[in-house]
Parts: sequence; structure tokens; C-alpha cells
Amino acid sequence: MTVHPVATSAPRTENSGFLGIALADRADRWRAACVAGALLLAFAATAPFAGRELPAVPTFVPAYDAAVMVLSSIAALMLHAQYRDLHDRGFLWLACGYLYSSLFALLHGLSFPDAFVSGSLFGGEQTTAWLWIFWHGVTPLFVIAYTLGSSSHRSSNGWPLHRIAYPAIVASVVLIALVLVRIDAQLPHLLVSTRYRTLLTRVIGTSLWTAHVAAIALLVWRTRLRRLLDLWLCVTLLAAVIELALSGMMISARYQLGFYIGRVYGLVGALVMLGLLLRHALLLQARLVRAASALHDSERRYRDLFDSMGEAFYIGEAVTGEEGRIVDLQFLQENPMARRYMGRDIAGRRLSQVMPDFDQEWLALVEQVIRTGKERSLERPSPRVGRYFRYRVVRLKGRKKQVGILFQDIKPRRDAELALRDSEERFRQFGQAASSVLWIRNADTLEMEYVSAAFETICGRRCEDMVGRGFDAWLDMVHPDDRDPVRRAVRRVQEGERVEQEYRIVHGETGDELWLLGTEFPMRDDDCSINRIGGIAQDATLLKKAQFRLSESEERLRSAIEVGRLATWDWNLVSGEVAWSDEHYRIEGYLPGEVVPSYEAWAARVHPEDREAAEAAVRQAMLTGGEYAREVRFLHPDGSVHWANARGRFFYDAAGRAVRMVGSMIDTTLRREFEDAQRVLVAELQHRTRNLIAVVRAISDRTLRESRDMAQFATVFSERLGALARVQGLLSRLKEGQRVTFDELLRMELAAHLDAQDGTRFELSGPDGVTLRSSSVQPLALAIHELITNAVKYGALKDPAGCLRIAWRVEHEDGRPWLHVDWRETGVVHQLAGDVPPTSGAGRELIERALPYQFGARTSYELTDTGVHCTIAMPISRRETVSPFGHDLRL
Repeated sequence: MTVHPVATSAPRTENSGFLGIALADRADRWRAACVAGALLLAFAATAPFAGRELPAVPTFVPAYDAAVMVLSSIAALMLHAQYRDLHDRGFLWLACGYLYSSLFALLHGLSFPDAFVSGSLFGGEQTTAWLWIFWHGVTPLFVIAYTLGSSSHRSSNGWPLHRIAYPAIVASVVLIALVLVRIDAQLPHLLVSTRYRTLLTRVIGTSLWTAHVAAIALLVWRTRLRRLLDLWLCVTLLAAVIELALSGMMISARYQLGFYIGRVYGLVGALVMLGLLLRHALLLQARLVRAASALHDSERRYRDLFDSMGEAFYIGEAVTGEEGRIVDLQFLQENPMARRYMGRDIAGRRLSQVMPDFDQEWLALVEQVIRTGKERSLERPSPRVGRYFRYRVVRLKGRKKQVGILFQDIKPRRDAELALRDSEERFRQFGQAASSVLWIRNADTLEMEYVSAAFETICGRRCEDMVGRGFDAWLDMVHPDDRDPVRRAVRRVQEGERVEQEYRIVHGETGDELWLLGTEFPMRDDDCSINRIGGIAQDATLLKKAQFRLSESEERLRSAIEVGRLATWDWNLVSGEVAWSDEHYRIEGYLPGEVVPSYEAWAARVHPEDREAAEAAVRQAMLTGGEYAREVRFLHPDGSVHWANARGRFFYDAAGRAVRMVGSMIDTTLRREFEDAQRVLVAELQHRTRNLIAVVRAISDRTLRESRDMAQFATVFSERLGALARVQGLLSRLKEGQRVTFDELLRMELAAHLDAQDGTRFELSGPDGVTLRSSSVQPLALAIHELITNAVKYGALKDPAGCLRIAWRVEHEDGRPWLHVDWRETGVVHQLAGDVPPTSGAGRELIERALPYQFGARTSYELTDTGVHCTIAMPISRRETVSPFGHDLRL
């Protein structure tokens, strides 16, 4: 349920914590309507079966009565609390009604026959029935009294009424019970055994039912159910009406279905009201918790204020003698300023213990303050501490015998006042000669009372134009962007705070922007009230420019470090704190800010094989004062190894102890990998150079053996060296990581021996891009060179009718790619003996012996009538791995 305050309530009722004034909102009405609807639907469902006989359970009624007694008692107590808060007699009548119901529930349960003993504990056969009638017949009268009485004015005049009402209710209930027990035999018989006398019970039940309906109608008419309590009280009465109908009007005997179900409705009615009251109590508890929290915050703020006061402050409690007069003063609390003045802690001690020879005037002053409640003040010297204090004594609110003593050392102020007249002229001369601007303004109006001559020099304006004018004249020379901070600073000074501030002004003559570094502070009178504001400012333009240049220099340095990927560290050996740059984190394999920088975090990422040597180098540099310079490896969490070159040095204090170490390092992983790749390339170059020299020597020896004379040797050797040079040139022109392809090699050799118009004398067929092993390029190129040379001298490329067909393909054998080359010459006519190609030579030996021996190739070389037919099948290169730098890793 949502509780709302009444807007037009009296001052005591403006708190929504009072249930009696809480208004019902739409959600509350909807909930109440749902509960009422559920009660009516349940009644409609059970009413046709109300007369059905059920087993007799006599203990059911005492259990029900006990529950109603407990619930009604709690409700009575909580309604009495509302009455005490609001002084509304309507709540008193309602509380009396629930007390009445609670007492009758107790009596009714105890008197019920066969529940505890055979027969009744007290009374006769009719007592229980008439107790029930007096219970349910009088209860709606209390609701009517509440409805009529709640409109009465709230005042304290009715406050003692409950002292009479509650005893009267108890007495009346006891009296009614005694009378019913005494005249049980003369009472009209409503029951015969467990059967009701139909006519009489119907008449009495209808009367009770009518009384409840009348109470509901009056409640709705008078209150319109605007208040939350009225709304749910109406639901409670509705449950009572249904209870009367089921358990009194629609049954003919006890222990029928209506007898049991009706009492369930009565219990629901009691629960509804108790639930509302408990809900209200929980809301009050929540407000109490919040209030306690607010009180705690208030006490904390008080303590902060108490400790930060510029004045010294004591809290003392008067100690009275036998005659009731104050004989001493017990100090309870003191703030830090008081301890600073006194030089010791005197809380918990008495004035006579701190100052045995104290002035008795103190006690008279404290007694006067406690008696009158008015603040008193006095000024006294303190020879013991060499100060002159002004004391203010006030009585603490709510503490009859406690006082607060505020005091402040006014000796400097008194001395200043005594020397003020003598020093005014000197101050004026000082102000005229000072290079800083001095000023004094009124604390209330902010009118400028004095400004030194330096104002004209620094600000470019005349002093006469500023003195006697308000704060707006000062703001006119302040840069527009800085005016709001200046206003806020002055307000803080008016509140007693000393403020230092930097702001810009516009020079009155040149219009240049200047920076002022100013300090404004409150100036107090004899009563410690702020009456003036003093200020001092100096030209900080050059300082700000130097700061800007320093900031720019630091930013350039930071940018240079970031661009150069330079990692830095700063290790404070005294505190153990370490500062790392972001690059330092990354080099060691951390994310920036992932760990707290420390020596241990660094050592944890150093490669295990380098850790001992790296730490030994750090210790050696610390002991000797030399430079720490070492290249170490870092092992990242993903298993990768990174190199870094670190350099640093230690700094020592006057005793020679190392107190700080700073240094930097740079990632050298790429450099290391380049160096490794370079060593591989140099080895490969050396290997290939030796192979090339061996090939040249072999070509030379072979050509020399085959040549008839030096002229032939020179021609053939030059051609073969040309073929070898072309291959080396092709290899050198390739980009790193690439391979020589068969079609490139073939076309290069053909172009070296044939003109452009000879392109029709040969046919090439095969896939492009068939890559060759690096080691097989030279031998294969020499073989092709020999075949083309023989074809030009003796075969298809010499004879105009000849034709050279070269076909190649790639097939996979045993999981490896093989290149199959078919070299076929046709149309060759040998007319002269010199035209017949030799049956053996360097080319044929290279094809039939060298290629199978070196590369496991399968070759054939056949000299036919139409020309040479040669086949070559050899393994070729797969797609090879390339290093991160583009170098072929396969040698």
C-alpha cells in the first residue's frame, strides 16, 4: 500500500508516517476492490452449501478465537499508537473496539462446550451463544463511534481519555460475562444441543447483520473512503458481514459448512486490518533507519567541522558542589586547534587540574551562561603559553550543564591594533613600492577600499578608477572566460575561506592577455566577523608561458617515446613502487595496466634461461654504480619469445644507498630475426657461390675436352657461360620468396638463340607457372641450352622445313608433383656429314646422367631420322614456406 500525506493537514500531520492521515491512491483502491471481490466470489461459491453437515470439531472454535484475540490485541495496540500521535478520538474508539473484540474472543473460546472439558469451563448451555451475540453486536458500534469521532478537532484536551476508556472496556466485558454466566438459565434459549432455534436466531442474526451494514454505509458516507485506513476498514466490515451471513443466518446447527467457513472470513477481516497496520509499522521502521543514517551523517559532518575549525573549541560540563553551585569545569571534548594552542590534550580533565590557579571569574561566567542561556565573551592573557585569547562561552542546546568554549589567539591582532596607527603609513609606502598588486575590499558590498600602485603598472588602469567602485569594475578587466571562477572564489572568501587562483585579465592600455596569480583571504574584526577581504596578486604571465613550454616539451618527449616504441621504467627502491610506460607492459607480454608494476612482475616474464644472468646484472649495477645494459628475452603467455635491449642506472642518497633506478628498453625481436635471416642468406649465398664455381669449372673442363682448338673452346665456353649467366640473372631478378618457372626458363633460352621471326618454327604447349627447385634450375637450364644449341646447329631450328615441338605437363607421383617434358624435332634432313649431330656430348650426358643422379629424374635421349626426341621427368618444387621477412626458408 502506498501512503500519501494529506496536503491540508496540521503541522503535526505533514509527515506521511501517520496511518490515520494517509490517503488511498488508485492502486490502493484497486487492491481493496480485488480483495472485496474475492471475498464476495468466495461467499457466492460457498453459500449454497452452507447448511451441509460436517464432522464436529469443538477445538476449532477456541483455535479461531485465539487467533482473533492475538490479531485484535496487536491491532488495538497499533491503533492506540495512532491515537497517541494524532490525538484523534476516532482512533481511540477503534482501538477500544479491537480491545473489546479481543476480550470477547478469549471468553467465547474458553466457554465453548466440549473444547477443553466435557461441557463448558464456565457458564451454561446458552452462555457461548450470547457471548457471540454481544461480541458481534457491539463491535460495529465502535466503528460508528470512530466514524463520528474522527472528525473532531485534534488537541491535547482529549489526551487522558484513554486512561478511562480502556479500563471501562475491560470492566464492561467482565461485567457482561459475569451477568451472562449468572443468568444463563434465564437467557432465551438459542440452542437446543447443537441446533439453533431458527426464528429467534434469524431475527438476532438479521439485527447484527443490519448493524454491520449500517456501519459500512455510515463509514462510506462520512469518509468517502478517502483515507487508507477507512478503505481497508470497510473491507474488514465486509468480511464480518459475510461471516454473520454464513455462520449465523444461513445455517441451522453448529458444525455445518457455514459454521466453519464463516469464521474463516472473520479471521480474514482481522488479518486485513493487522496487515495494514504492520505495513504502516514497516514503513515507519524504514523511515527510522533512514533517519538514523541521516543522523550518523550529520554527526560525521559535525565531527569534520569540529576538527577543521579555525578556532579552538572545548566542550565542558559544569561540576556542582553540595550547595548546587558550580565548583569546577570538566572538559569533555576539544578540537585539534585547541590542542595546538594548549600544547597537550586536556579532554577528560578538570579546569582545576589543568590550571590550579585559575580565575574564579571563569566559574561565575559559566554559571551565568548556563542560567540565562545567553552567550558571554571575555578576553584573557595566558602567560603559560604566551598568548592572548578571546573566549566565547555558549550553552549547548539540549544540555543544561554543558557549555561550548570557543577561543582564538588575538595577541597578534591586538598587537596589530596597537601598532596600526604607527604602521599605516609604512603599509602605504610598502604598497606603493611593492611589485605585487595589493588590495582591500569590503566583505559585504565588495567595494574596493584600497589598491596599491602596482595595479597601474601590471593592469594598465588607474587606481582612482577602481577604488570606491564595486566588484563589477574588477570583473570588467577579467577575461570573459574566467569571470565565473572569479565570482565563485570571492563567494568562498566571503564564507571564510582563503582562496588562491590563477586567472587572465585584459591590459587596459595594450589589450594584451595577462595572467595573474592572486590570493584572497578574509579579514575579521574584533567579533571575528568577516568585514573585509584582502588580496595580493602578481604577474604570472612569464610563469604560465614557461609552464606551457614545459607542458609542450613533456608532450613532445612523450610523443617521441611513443613513436620510437621506447619502454621506460622508474623504480623507487625505498617504497617498492615501480612505474612502467605502456610499451613496457607490451614488451613483457602484459596488457597496459594488467598488473601492478613490480620487480617480481618483471622477473616473472624474463626467459628462464636469462633470468639468473639478468638479475645478477641488476645487482652488479646496483653495487658498483655502473650502467645496467643487457639484452634479455621475455617469454609471453602465448609461448612466443621476444628480445629487448635494456639500459638503466641507479641513483643513490647521501649515505650511498640505492634509492631509485630509471631506465629504458627497446624491442629488438625484429632485429634479431633479421640477423638470423641474414645469416641464413649469407650461408645460402656462400653455398650457391661454391656451386656456381664448381659448375663453371665443370663446364670449362668439359668444353676443353670436347674442343678441337681454342677457337672452338672459346665459342662453346662463351655460349655455355652465357646460358649460366642468364639463369643467374633470372634468379637475381626474382622477388624474395619467389621461384623460377619452367616456361620462363624455356622462353629465356629460346629468345637467346632465335630471332623474333623464328617464333613460327617451334611450338610450346604446357601450363604456365610450373615452379622449379632452386637447386635444379642451373642443370636444367644447361640441358635446355645444349638441346637448343644442337637444334640450331644440327636439328629442327637449322633446317627451314624443321619444326621443334616442346610439350610439358605436371603429374603427381607418390604424393609429389613431377614435371614431364617432351622435346621432339621433326622435318630434319641431313645432307652433309657435318650436319649430323654428335651421338654424345655435354648436353646428352647432362640429360642422361647428371639429372637422374642429382634429382632422381627419368630421362631418354633418342636421335631419330627426323631429329632429336628427348623426354625428361623430374620432381619439381612444392609451395614452400616463406619467412616473415620474405626469405625462402628452403635451401
